[in-house]
Amino acid sequence: MIRHILTLIWNQRRSNVWIFLELLLVAAILWVVTDALVVDLYTYHRPLGLDTRNTYVVNINRHVETADSLQRAGTGEDMLTLVSRLRQCPEVEAAGIGMWACPYVPANAYRVFVSETDTTVITEENTMSNVYHYLIADIPYFQVFHFQTKQGQPLAEELRQHPGDLVISADVEQKFFGKESGQGKRVKNDPSSTNTYRIAAVSSVIRYDDFTTDDPRLYRVVRTDQDWVKYMKSYDISQFQCFLRMKKAYTEEEMERFLQSQGERLEAGNLYVSSVQSVCDFRDSALKEKFDAQKKQIALTAFMLVNIFFGIVGTFWLRTQSRRAEIGLRAAMGASKRRLCGQLYGEGFWLLLLTVPFVLLILLNLLALDIPDTYRLAYTGWRFALAFGGTYVLLGLMIYLGISIPAKQILRMNPADTLHYE
Repeated sequence: MIRHILTLIWNQRRSNVWIFLELLLVAAILWVVTDALVVDLYTYHRPLGLDTRNTYVVNINRHVETADSLQRAGTGEDMLTLVSRLRQCPEVEAAGIGMWACPYVPANAYRVFVSETDTTVITEENTMSNVYHYLIADIPYFQVFHFQTKQGQPLAEELRQHPGDLVISADVEQKFFGKESGQGKRVKNDPSSTNTYRIAAVSSVIRYDDFTTDDPRLYRVVRTDQDWVKYMKSYDISQFQCFLRMKKAYTEEEMERFLQSQGERLEAGNLYVSSVQSVCDFRDSALKEKFDAQKKQIALTAFMLVNIFFGIVGTFWLRTQSRRAEIGLRAAMGASKRRLCGQLYGEGFWLLLLTVPFVLLILLNLLALDIPDTYRLAYTGWRFALAFGGTYVLLGLMIYLGISIPAKQILRMNPADTLHYE
């Protein structure tokens, strides 16, 4: 049967070659689109490493300075007092402090780190491979955003039980220590330095936003108020932020009423809480450009799919219609409807299968040129199966529709009527 179908395809090669080229072009384009969609969906649905629901950034401002307040322009003690009062509110689940640590907000905070036993000389060529995102936060900060260890346990509880200076993400641990645990070990800023930092805990992998890959991070853990005061003397106090997790979801109006209900409790020295802003608002702003680009991409893809659908279905529809006389003749000579449909389907599917080696060749060339996105998702077997298989299943369905509908209409006719075409 297969040999007979291939013989028929070869005998009709003048018309089939154009159908073959059309299928080849469509399969290659559809694979590129499907593969990009697989990467975006996979990346978007991966765990972010933190939870921003019901979380808010507290905006702290200074009062207008007068001659009497110049010496108290907003100190670390004032900010710690405000944060302490917020923690005492019954509506607040947790309140923490961070520096350069607001999710979805870009911060140019990067530092070189190496493991304690690393003797690699840091040069201009290898500096970037040893640079990591560096943030500063206290233990309640990790409770606000529900950070977890790589084993899935609450990270804040782990930090309270183990001393140390740093939290590192699991991808940093793997780079520094391979399969060994990094907890309790030490890292430093330079191979020649004797100043080391002890790792208190290892967090799960963290990502900057929903469409990016892993963001290797190190968090400097500030454990005491005295340490915070030292930091706040070294930096402008506006660089430090307070983060809240509320016990339930609040609307913008409800959060405003919450602030008003606190009255003078939200003032300390020359500082006061001016407003709060949902972290989800930062997320919407950070992802707006990506979402807009995706909407355009989806619209273009949908338009392309509609054209592909009508193109493929129409091609095989007309091809089947043009063979009405042949089908009628075979039916008149006793061929069963099942055999006739099977032959037509076989020709269509074999034309599609013949494109596979050529599409694979195109795919290999694209991979060699590093055109597919392998940064966010490695080109694994399941990715190939999902994109490549999805492409051919979709094209197969289009071919089936293009053959099935006209073929069934022809086979319902009296064979004697269809012979008039012959």
